[in-house]
Amino acid sequence: MFGFIPHNIELYKLALIHKSASLVLDDGRSINNERLEFLGDAVIEAVTSDYLYIEFPDRDEGFLTQLRSKIVSRQSLNALAVELGLDRQVISSGGVAVVQKHIYGDAFEAMMGAIYLDQGYDFVNRLLINKIYFRYLNIDTLTEEET
Repeated sequence: MFGFIPHNIELYKLALIHKSASLVLDDGRSINNERLEFLGDAVIEAVTSDYLYIEFPDRDEGFLTQLRSKIVSRQSLNALAVELGLDRQVISSGGVAVVQKHIYGDAFEAMMGAIYLDQGYDFVNRLLINKIYFRYLNIDTLTEEET
């Protein structure tokens, strides 16, 4: 999907398990993608903030915040997840995916968290910017909407 060989495949499997399909361990802990989603959300915000800060050196904080919000919005992340085929790989219980389409964006965040843990910040930074944002998002259109 992303064109690299993972070091720890278990992280990527975990990133695709929605909480509705949680595995419950003997000690009562649930195994699902929520913790990776939490981490991935922070990684995506950091990578996007860093990119926008460098890409738009003359723009103010308000512009950068608005543009980042559009890039990392639930709608954008859901669309990215579908473009990448994550919607066909998420493991959920019953019709949850049909009713709660946000689970695809959640899985995208979890996948970015898994990649961060497995490959590091620099790798996920390059992946998000060069292979995902440039290919699937039209930054120029988003910036035109902000001007």
